[in-house]
Order: sequence, then structure tokens, then C-alpha cells
Amino acid sequence: MYCGLNNLGNTCYMNSLLQTLFMTRQFREALFKWKYDETKHPKKEDCIPYQLQYLFTKMQECYENRATDARNLVRSFQWDPQESFAQHDVQEFCRVLFDAIQQSDDQDFITRLYQSHSQSYVQCLKCQQESVSNEVFLDLSLTVKSDFLNVYNESLERALYYYIKPEKLEGDNKYLCQNCQDKTDALKGFRLKALSDILTIQLNRFELDLNTFERKKVNDYVSFPFVLDMNNFLKPYDQIHIEDHPDLLEEREKLKLQYEQEKLQSCFSDPLRRKNRKPSPDERVQKVHFNDTPQIVPSDDKMQFKKQLLEAHQEFQSKFQSFKSTNNNNNNTQTQFTSQTIPNNPNLILTADEAYDIDNDILFGGNLDNLGDLGEGTTANTVKTIKEVQGGAKIKNSDEKEIQERIENESHNLSIKQKIQELLQNGPNIYELYSVMIHSGGALGGHYYAYIKSFEDGDWYCFNDSTVSKISWKTILTMFGDKYPKYNMGSSAYFLMYRRAGEELSTQKPEIQEHLKQAIVKELQEQKEKEEKWEREKKEKEMELKIRSFYKNKDAVIKTRKDTLLKDFKLQIRQELNVQEDDENTRIRFYNHIDNIPQDTFTKKENETLQGLYFNDFKSVLLETKAPHEIFEDYDPHIMLIKLCVWRNDIESLDENELKPIKFFIRDDKTVDQFMDVITQRLGVPKDKQIILQKNWINGATNYSFRINQQHQLEQTLYDLKIGRNVTLYLEEQQEQCGLPLNWDQKFECEKHKCRITFNDPRKQLLPSESPDYCFELQIDNRRTMQELKEKMSDFLGLDIDSFIVKKSNRYGEEIKDLTTTIKNNQAIGRAAFCLMMGKPSTKGIYKIKVGMGGLSPKYSDTIEFELQDLFDMEINSEWYVKELKEKLCQKIQELKQIVLQPNLIRLRYKLNTKLSQVYHNDQLLKNLRIFDNQTLIIEKLEKEDEIKENQLLGYVRFYNPKDFTLSFPPQEIFLNSTDTMHDVSTVISNLFNINQDAIEAIKINNVFSFAITDLVTASFDWQLLKFNQNVVNKSPWFLLKDSYYLIVRDAREVPKDMTELRQKVDEILAKSSDPSKVQQKIPLQSTKPKEKALKITVVKKQDEQKQDELQKLVEQIKQEEQEKQENETQDEKSFKVDQQEEAQKLDSQENTNQIQKNEQQQD
Repeated sequence: MYCGLNNLGNTCYMNSLLQTLFMTRQFREALFKWKYDETKHPKKEDCIPYQLQYLFTKMQECYENRATDARNLVRSFQWDPQESFAQHDVQEFCRVLFDAIQQSDDQDFITRLYQSHSQSYVQCLKCQQESVSNEVFLDLSLTVKSDFLNVYNESLERALYYYIKPEKLEGDNKYLCQNCQDKTDALKGFRLKALSDILTIQLNRFELDLNTFERKKVNDYVSFPFVLDMNNFLKPYDQIHIEDHPDLLEEREKLKLQYEQEKLQSCFSDPLRRKNRKPSPDERVQKVHFNDTPQIVPSDDKMQFKKQLLEAHQEFQSKFQSFKSTNNNNNNTQTQFTSQTIPNNPNLILTADEAYDIDNDILFGGNLDNLGDLGEGTTANTVKTIKEVQGGAKIKNSDEKEIQERIENESHNLSIKQKIQELLQNGPNIYELYSVMIHSGGALGGHYYAYIKSFEDGDWYCFNDSTVSKISWKTILTMFGDKYPKYNMGSSAYFLMYRRAGEELSTQKPEIQEHLKQAIVKELQEQKEKEEKWEREKKEKEMELKIRSFYKNKDAVIKTRKDTLLKDFKLQIRQELNVQEDDENTRIRFYNHIDNIPQDTFTKKENETLQGLYFNDFKSVLLETKAPHEIFEDYDPHIMLIKLCVWRNDIESLDENELKPIKFFIRDDKTVDQFMDVITQRLGVPKDKQIILQKNWINGATNYSFRINQQHQLEQTLYDLKIGRNVTLYLEEQQEQCGLPLNWDQKFECEKHKCRITFNDPRKQLLPSESPDYCFELQIDNRRTMQELKEKMSDFLGLDIDSFIVKKSNRYGEEIKDLTTTIKNNQAIGRAAFCLMMGKPSTKGIYKIKVGMGGLSPKYSDTIEFELQDLFDMEINSEWYVKELKEKLCQKIQELKQIVLQPNLIRLRYKLNTKLSQVYHNDQLLKNLRIFDNQTLIIEKLEKEDEIKENQLLGYVRFYNPKDFTLSFPPQEIFLNSTDTMHDVSTVISNLFNINQDAIEAIKINNVFSFAITDLVTASFDWQLLKFNQNVVNKSPWFLLKDSYYLIVRDAREVPKDMTELRQKVDEILAKSSDPSKVQQKIPLQSTKPKEKALKITVVKKQDEQKQDELQKLVEQIKQEEQEKQENETQDEKSFKVDQQEEAQKLDSQENTNQIQKNEQQQD
């Protein structure tokens, strides 16, 4: 098995190419012949050919017997660490890597192996003279599918045919012929002249989506052959013939009816939706190479092919059965697979057109039961016959399956050789497929891996980063892509490599230079030593222990080792804690220091290790002592601690410090009745009065506790009742009156509903942006009313209960007016905060609202905009109906604004931000609506009585004309029931805009505020054909649940096929926009994504390295000079200070002398 490569982040693209180059014998051999010269090349860590050579040596020799990585090679690219996490294209990396290898040492083996020659030409159709330019290339990039060019190539041969097809220059694009001295019609094209030994082909599966201006993955079906005849494509273009399989025509005929039915349902869909539908059979023919007529091979040859295939398959089965029986009779005999053993089958799938019709299922034992009834015809009869053949050849076990796969692979390789020999008669340019690099995923991200054929054994392998596994050659056929892809993603072949056939390729591994082997052995030895050292350090660290040890009133954390003997650890404790008692009067026990409970002892285990005694980090132990004449008590593992809480009337909380539980040490095999006896002896509570409870911790349970001393439980042990260690039980005496709830249950229930309420001081004035300081706290049962809570707050603050108001959560929260509601109903569970503000509380059901007037703006806008005006504030009663509120509003407007309005000619709506939202209907009661303080209601004036019904939703609809690129104005109102279908909507819109109902398409605009007409071209919308569409409007894709939705409709017959003119208009609009923020809004979301970073490999050369060394030396010299300068300056400063000090001392001495002389003179 081969060695894989670890993924360093997102380096799957690099791994798949490196593994392909490694499996290319010519490349590996040429690389191993290259020699490193330290006088010519940079340091080894910066030399790309050397690091590649070093990596291939490790992969060939498999020293580590595991996956290696290309970390050193990546470092030689001069990449920063983040580069390993960037995704790149494998073809781009191939070109950059080859260029870097050539730059490193003027290597010619890249040119020799991969460089091909071509010609670009322009031929004048008048004088037939050609203008020729010779070119070279390392790979071919072939078109798979292009919506812009209206091209789809179903096979590699057709893609090559399209690649060299000349373009006719005519009309405004005529060619200026130097010979004719005139502009003439001409052919501009490309022709292949000489091909390299390794032919690299990219199937271009990424193209620009003209609707979203983003790259998309093309996962369409493209077949490619195992043997590629390039002699055909070195001919002039008009002499190239491409075969098409006859059964492809049958399939097209069968699909026509289905396609026509689909076309009736979606004939008016726009280009954004047409991109995902299945192309018709005729389209798939017409889309190939514009209007070229496919060359159809007569079906007689293909019928003969199928007949030979069936004969070969039957021969396989007979050979396999005879081989199996021979192998069973003589297990010790090795059977060699030779051309005599393997049936000759030159007609296996070797070309793409054959592979189109004959899938894996038809070849060698695949399951064809799922194909169903194929009717009559060649394909159906072939499948039927093969099913009969397969019926008698079921594989019984994995060994037989492996043998059969081996036979198939050998037969396939033999057939390829025969096919190559046959095609070589036409010319030398015959190529065999040996590597398929696959891209899985979409255009924005994915994964690369490779299927590669080994030159050593002829088998195919899957190289998926660090994993390498053998696969069947038939797996390659699954990477052609999807015939009718539903999504722009999937797994398909992307980068192909063919090698020239004809010369026998050596199956021996290339020879490795000895110094490379020695360097790797040295590296592995150093790595092994590091790993062993790390393993030793790891084990040493794992052996460390920290034990918390207690002795009387002392405790300390003692560091030791797991392999320490218990007696040695005991001595260590005695020394650390300064124990005075003799050794025989002390022993170690496990210890529960929280409940002060000694636990396990280790009698007669002094010579066992701490690890064997299950000591672990921060385990607590007790050094127990006794008097010399005493004997240590034996440890009873059945003794356990029970904490018993006895009911008292003054208990306020279930905190352990408040409950003060009594500790009982009792064996777990004691019965409940015996436990009750102990309670009676210790507490004096009669057995017939005892009620012992265990708390029920299950959330939502109706019972808050379990009684464990019922009559049928008295003879059960504590262990049977699952009373564990350190459990807490609750005791109360039975009351004289029967049927009363238990005190503990009531307390448990209160504890469950206990709520901590935080609130602020309302007397403290707050700044506009300041938040309240919730510095006060109360505990209360959340089943109490808000009135009771407010009374507690009033008493706590010393304020009158009617002098402040209570709001939810914060100062902007809703005022709580109905004080009869419970605290729990105001969203207070467990913990809650209320904001208090000074002021008179509002009456229940009375709300202060703001009233305004407005409607649709008369100014044109692409979106829906409103003009609104504030009028006045007023109080409303939640017991009013909307109709009653309208009448009162009309009266007040007339009084305050002298505006006369009729209640039946206005519509009342809720204002949300800057737009009008919910419509309030006459028969609705205000308290059933979402009414709150400071809410703004808008009066919308109507020309006639409102037509909307209570169960309808109000929206706006506009007509979009793609030809003029305009939206109708003003928007039209539309009323829809939430249960209407899109077909019902088409009837309403047809009447509004006088459009044929069959051609109406519509979309719902979600981002109403930021919408612009340019979005209809630059963004992706799911236009819905409305007629016969049974989607309900309140469900996907529209979800119409509220008023003020925005619909845009269009006539599908007017949608242009070519979007170029529309895009030009959009560009002009965006260019003229004076508001940059609006331009940003009009750009679709996808275009704001960061641009991809180009892949770059930096090649370090010897002269660059020398310059770098000289620069480094210069920098170091400058640093040294600056350091010496600073040292000299420091020394000068020190000398100057010393001189100053000496001068000062001299002056002081002189002054002292003068003073002495002066004193002497005065004495005289």
C-alpha cells in the first residue's frame, strides 16, 4: 500500500497533485536524478526541488509506515501559516509549482514531460493566406458547459472538438488582411502541433453565473476514455469525426414526452430558474458546438459490440467457475493470472461514448434489478440477457469477490493494451488515462482527492489525503458527473492526466540517491528520540499525584508518585505534618472532609502502591491516630451517612445552614423499621408519629416528595430503597387531623415557586440614557399577586403604594396595570427585575397612545414608502371596539385640527418604525389586540368604504416591465386570505393589471426597506408561475402572515432571453447614484464576499540568499556599532560624574580648611 499525505489545513488540492506526480514514474525518476549543489542552490530548507525530492523519498520508502506530510515543502514555498488554510484550485497550483521548479534550477524535465506545441492562426477566407503564431502550453482547459456561449460538451472528445473549432470573423468583427489590404471574412482558430509525453487536461467545471455574477460549479455529465486517441485531433478541423452512441438517440426520444410536459408547466420561467431544469433531448444536441450536426455512427457496429460484451461476460463466468473449482481442489497451488487464464475482451468500455450507455450495473455482476421494465429495444434486451447471466453467478464470500475483481482488473488492463496496439496503427499520439483528480463540493468550497493508476501493479487507488485504498476501475465511471444535475455541487472529475502509450513503462521504483536515504534515516532517528523523550516525560507527569492530607486540625497538599508504596507515603505525611505519634499508632484512611467521615482503611496493604489502591489527584486522606493501648476499629463499608432534617415552624429556606440536619451513621442493610427505632432513641419521636420523606427532584412532578416509611416498606432495607450515602431525608410528626398536607411538601412547593425580585429606588433621577440600579431584593412566592408584591416594595421603600408605577424589566418596559395578575404571569420565574418610577399608576384597561395620520407616499420609490404626521395623544379604553375608537378619533380630530373625517372612510393601522403594519377591523375588541402604552396608531384616509374583510391581509403589488425596466406606480392594494393559493392570487392580479392569467409570475420582497429595482437583475429571486400553483400563500415560499407585504408581478412572455441590455441599464443606474450607501445596498449580498487570494510560491535563489546574508551582516554590524557607541557614551557620562564628584570634594575640603583658619584667627 502507498503512503498518504496529511492535510495541513485546506491542502487537499496540493496533496492530490503531489500524489499524482509521485505516481507519475517519468516525473519521479527525473526528480530523483536531480542533484542538490550547495554552491548553486539555496539552503536545503528553502530549495523546492530538494524538498520535493525528500518528500517523494519518504513516500516511496514508507519509512514511517503511515501518512507523512508536506510541511517542509510548504515552508520552502515561503508561505505564512495561514496559507495552509486557504482553498485553491488544483490546476492553478500545478502551473505555479511547475513554474517554481523551473525557476529553481532551470529544470528541463518539466518542459520535456509536459510542454506541448500549438499554433494560433487567422485564415483569410478571400485569399486563403494564414497568419500563424507558434505557442506552447502545459495543460488544456476544456469547456464543459457555458450558458453564455450556449455550449454543452457531453464527452472529453467533444470538448476537444469544440476547443479547436475555429471562430468566424465577419460583420463588424472582420479581419484586416495584409495580403488583401482589406477587411475580409476570416477563420480564427487553434491547432495542435506536437503533444507532450504527459497530457494534462482540465475539465473547466467552474464558470461565472451571469444571474448572480458569482462563480458556480458545473457538475454536468462529461465522459472521458481510458484510452484517448489524439491523432484524430491533430488533423484539420473539418476532418475530425466524433462518434455518438445510437442508444443516446433512443434515450432522447423517450425523454421528449416528459420534457414537453415539464415545458407546459414552466414555459414562462425566468433564466434564474431555467438554469436548474433538465435540458430537453433536442437541446442537449443543439447545445453542442452551436449548430454542428453530430456525426452518428451506424448502429450495426454498436450491436456487434454488445454481442461481444455478452459473450465475453459468459466466458468470464465459465473461466471463473473452473478457476474456483481448481483452486478448491488444490489450495497449495498458486494460480498465475496470464493471458491464457483471462478471457480476451478487447471490447470493454474504452471510449466515452460507450461509457455513456453502459453503466457499472451492466458490467460484471452489478445489480440490475432496480432498472425496472425497460420495454423493447437493444438496451432492454442487453440488460435482460445480462440479468440472466448474473443469476447463476452470485458471489458467496469476500474471497471469491476479491478473486473476481482481480480477474476483471487484469482483463481490463489487457483490453486497454490491445486497444492501444490497435490505435497505434493510426499514429503515435495515443494516451492512457492514469490520474483523475476529483472535486467534491461547490464553487465556494469543497474537497479534492485523486484516483490514480499504479505503474507498478496496474491497479487503481484512491488517494484521499492520508488515506490510500484500492478501488475498481469501474469507480472511475462514477466521476463523469450528473446527467441532469439538480444542484451546482457534487463530486466529479476535474483534472485529468494521460501518459503517452506505446513504450513499455517500467514497473520498478526509480532509484533514490543514497544521501537522501541517509538524511531521512537521520531525521527519523531524531524524531524517534524526541517521541521517546516526550513519552517518558508524559509518563513521568502521569505518575505525579497531589493528595490532600488531614491530621487533627492540620491539612496540606502533598506531592508524591503513583508508584509510591503506602508505607512510604505514610512516612511522607508524618514528616510534612510533623506527626509526633509512633508509626504503629497511625494509619491512613480515605476521608470525606466535607462531612468529616473517615472511609476506607488499608489494613495489611502497606507494601502496595498508591495507584493499586486507587489513589488519584486531590484525593482526601486522613492520618488517623490512637493511644498505644487502643485498637483501631475495623472499617465497615456498609456504614453510611444519612442527614435527617426535622421539621420546625421557623424554617424559612431549605438551605443546609438553616435546616441544621442531624447526622446518622447506619448500615445500609438495616430495615426502615430499624432506622425508625434509632430515630426514636435519639430524638424521642414515636414510631407511629414518624413521617420520613425523600425529596422528589424530577421537574414538573405533581408530588414533591416520596414517603419511605409506609407500612409495606418497613421490612425493606435502606439499600433496597436506594437510599444512598450522604442522602438528605426529611422528618415530621404525623398530625392529628387526617388529610392535611404535609409541612415539608408545602415547603417544597413554596421553594419551587420562590422568586427573587430585584428593583430600583424610584426616587433616584435617571439621565435619558442611564439604566436603573437594581440594588434592592425581595423573595416572594410567584403565585402571589402583583398587588402583594407592590405592597412589599412600598413597605421596604417607605413610599405610598400609589406614588410609583411598576414596569417590566426596564424603564422602557410595559407598565403593569392589572395588579390582580400573579407575579408568574408577568414572566417572573426564579428571578426577575422590575423597574420602579415615580408617578401616578394607570387604571387597568386604560392606555395612553399617540395618534397620527398618513398613507402611501405620492413620491416615486422602488420600495413601499409612507408619509406620516403626528397629531395628538389620547387615552383609550381596552373595552372599546375598533369601530367605537374610530368615532371618538373623528370627533377629537374635528375638535383639535378642524378636519372632518367619516368613520366609515378611514382605516386604523399600527405604526411599526416608518411603515404601516397591522390593520384594525371594526368588530375587533381592543383588549384582544396588542395594545400598549405609547403605541402609535395611524389614521389612513380612504376614498371609498374599506373593502378588506376581517380574515384578509392587506398588501401592495406592483407590475414590473423588463423591457422598459420600470415598476408601476402607485402600488396597488391587494387583499388575500391566508388560505388562498397562488392560483387564487393570479385571478386577482389578472384583474388588477389586465394580464393573461397563464403568464403571470410573482415574487415576494422580503427586505422591503433596502429593495431597489436593480435587485431584480443583480439578485436571485424565485419567480413563481401562479396559474395552477397550489402553494398556499401563508406557507413556503411566501409566508404571508402579516399586513403590508410587498409583491412584484410580471408577464413572463416579456422576459428577455439575453440579459445584457438590462445589465447595462443597471450599471448606468448604479454609476449615477450619488449615495454610496444606496449603491452598496443595490449590490447583491454575494458580491460583498472577500476576493480569493491568488496562489503564489516564492522561489529563493542562491544570489538572493547571499544578498540576504550580506544584509543581515550589515544590520548586525550597525547594531553592534550603535551598542558600542552607547557604551562609550555611558562610560563618558560615568567619567564626567566622577570628575564632578572629585571637584566637589576638593571644594568642600578647601571650604573646611578656610573655615578652620578663620576660627583660629578669631580665637587669637
